Amino acid sequence: MTCSAVARRTAIQYIVAVAGGNLLWETLQLPLYSLWRTSSASFLAFAVLHCWVGDMIIAAVALGIAIVVADRCWPSRHYARTAAFAILFGVAYTVFSEWLNVMVRRGWAYAPEMPRVPPLGTGLSPLLQWLVVPLAAFAWARPARRRVLTLVLFVFGGMIALGDPASAATSEWASNPHGAARLITAVEATGSGTRLDVGLQLRLTPGWHTYWRTPGDAGVPPTIDWQGSENLTAATIGWPAPRRLPPLGGLETLGYEDGVVLPIAVTLAHPGAALRLHAEVDYASCKEVCIPYHASLDLALPPGLALPGPEAPLIAAARDRVPGDFGSAGLRLAGAVVTARNNDAVLSVRVASDGTRLRAPDLFVEDLPRGSPGRPDIELSDGGKEATLAIPITGVPAAAIAGTRLRLTLIDGARAAEIEAAPRLGALPPAPGSATRIGIVGLALLGGLVLNLMPCVLPVLSLKLLALTGYAGAERRAARLGLLATAAGVIVCFAVLAGVLIALKSAGAAIGWGIQFQQPWFLAGMALVTTLFAASLWDWVPLALPGGVAGAVGSVRGRGRFTDAFLLGAFATLLAASCSAPFVGTAIGFALARGPFDIALVFGALGLGMAAPFLAVAAAPGLVAWLPRPGRWMAWLRRLLGLALLGTAVWLLSVLATEAGSPTALLAGGMLAVLLAVLAWRHTLPAGRRARGPAGAGAIVVAAIAVLVPALSGQAGPRDLSTARGEAGLWRPFDQAVLQRMVAEEKIVFVDVSAAWCLTCKVNELAVLDRAPVADQLRSTGVVAMRADWTRPDPIVTAYLQSFGRYGVPLNVVYGPGAPEGIALPELLTPGAVMDAFRRAGAAHPQSAVQRTAE
Repeated sequence: MTCSAVARRTAIQYIVAVAGGNLLWETLQLPLYSLWRTSSASFLAFAVLHCWVGDMIIAAVALGIAIVVADRCWPSRHYARTAAFAILFGVAYTVFSEWLNVMVRRGWAYAPEMPRVPPLGTGLSPLLQWLVVPLAAFAWARPARRRVLTLVLFVFGGMIALGDPASAATSEWASNPHGAARLITAVEATGSGTRLDVGLQLRLTPGWHTYWRTPGDAGVPPTIDWQGSENLTAATIGWPAPRRLPPLGGLETLGYEDGVVLPIAVTLAHPGAALRLHAEVDYASCKEVCIPYHASLDLALPPGLALPGPEAPLIAAARDRVPGDFGSAGLRLAGAVVTARNNDAVLSVRVASDGTRLRAPDLFVEDLPRGSPGRPDIELSDGGKEATLAIPITGVPAAAIAGTRLRLTLIDGARAAEIEAAPRLGALPPAPGSATRIGIVGLALLGGLVLNLMPCVLPVLSLKLLALTGYAGAERRAARLGLLATAAGVIVCFAVLAGVLIALKSAGAAIGWGIQFQQPWFLAGMALVTTLFAASLWDWVPLALPGGVAGAVGSVRGRGRFTDAFLLGAFATLLAASCSAPFVGTAIGFALARGPFDIALVFGALGLGMAAPFLAVAAAPGLVAWLPRPGRWMAWLRRLLGLALLGTAVWLLSVLATEAGSPTALLAGGMLAVLLAVLAWRHTLPAGRRARGPAGAGAIVVAAIAVLVPALSGQAGPRDLSTARGEAGLWRPFDQAVLQRMVAEEKIVFVDVSAAWCLTCKVNELAVLDRAPVADQLRSTGVVAMRADWTRPDPIVTAYLQSFGRYGVPLNVVYGPGAPEGIALPELLTPGAVMDAFRRAGAAHPQSAVQRTAE
């Protein structure tokens, strides 16, 4: 027999053995994956077949690679070496595949019973699969050992096939005239894990119903007493989504018609041991009248392999109906407020859908201090992508609900999700769907243009002018390309910001305009970049883009100049991200309240607006000729601008001191000072890698320390807001409950939401809030000044911002008898606008302090 014929025959034998072993292994390891508890039998069979096909492809490829690497005349020579290469390849691919699909793509998940192997957390079972199965198959393919392995596999298979199959454990039905109850399990034995899926199945006479965990105006939910159970630590009931039952005598109730399966997560005290459940169940079966029933149920589950039983799909279907979180259901809470209606309250909740349109949503409210919620009035907008639900709550004033954390459960057909929210006293802002995309894009373009004049961007505005001056007298093409490079830096940076916000929103994180300034590592990084820009103006260090990008923007004479122009645009955009200019807040509020397309569209328009001056001059480069000619004066100007940039770095470090503490900021500032000294010393050395290399390496180390120390130190303790502006007792910390109480007492309340990194907030403070007549008004009797600090991440402040359709600071709101829902002021304050809001807020109170001051 030729070498190739022997190899072909041995390979076939190996593949046949691997096929049988992998099929058996994939079936037996199913309980070690989470889908075992959540999937039907048909899906489990599909999962096994899918994985088995992938196993066979890996086995065939691994064998082929091993033969090529080890010995092409396999199996005549180097049989063990070929087997070792094939097994090594299979194990390596399994480690990578499990990490990719479990940790990164989240394609499936391990059950708690799955042992994991560091460092990537690979499951032990799939790792052993690619050690044991190929090893046995290679041994099987060798004739001398085939008989022994055949006997072993036959005995093992016979033990599985001839074993006494047990049926899924269930209790006996406890039957009554209009209801019956029993316990069911998803598995036939306890297995080796700590958690099992059990269910309480209630079967009712057709047309009769039982109740949800919160029944509504009447009724009692099912209850279970587990005393007398053995090997039981805890049992947690999952409540499937209910439906609103037909009203009876004006009473609104929630529950299940004809019956229900309540999935129960059981935790074992001793994994692997037998389980005995004893349940004393009380429930009601209702129609025109309610009949209470009691059932005593017993269920015993033996130890052994936790194979799925016939009731597994029933429990899995019930668990699928348990409401999850809003994010997994493709929903977003766009606002929650409570308003007064006579002596009762109305809770208004706005929900947006990122995917499937809302058809007939319903909302159930829990954890109310008192009162009875009714049926919601539903208003759909934006083509069904948004719904506003207004729920009347009788028997409780609006002020008693404001600030209370409520559990809200939204039901829309087969989709169900729940979320916790603390509604504020006031009205919802206009729905984003009421604004057209064309109008919002226009506002974004205008807002981006205005950003060039905001105080956040003024520190680098002089750099922009210097960049323009650098093109005076240059050829028309070079001037145009340089201006386009700066515009490209602005637009690309806005695109990156949009991508980050889309990713954070998809992950369910709280987002807003300028949230990166809430992170110490970002402040330290920006201070580092600002310092490097200052050093580049002094010619101590060259700034350059990656090779590919630099080649794209600098393919003509003056490559370094175009690189600087691109980086300048990106740098200006990052500083501008702490500003909420006129029109910017409206456009960003529209975008962040909607989906990825609108975020990308609005941020693209903001980028175009901010880059518009450079694009305009690029379209008419002859305008550059009006600027002064380059000369020695530019060298002095570059030195002065470098000092101005160092001032910006000092400001960033002062914000860092607020967020991470003074020691961290001083250490970062010291490292930046050392960095400047190293760069200056490096500049004096002769050119060449040998001379400047160690200095450059030292500069990199110092720069890394300046950023890593704030990143690792975290954030310091809370700020003392009472003295943040040097006026102890004037400003109270923001507290929504206190705010609602003050409004209920008909006082005037001024809320200032700001941040230490918001330069626009500082301008408002110096130009308006600390000057007459606004400062006098804030100190007057009957006026309460509150400050909410957004310097650091704060979900309460974020929710307050979003309740006004804002996603950035500053935000100033005036409350009073004439405006209990609050009057939101524009981003840039003027004394007239603030005083007018005071007058409007106090208009319903003739003796208010505002009117006395106005007189």
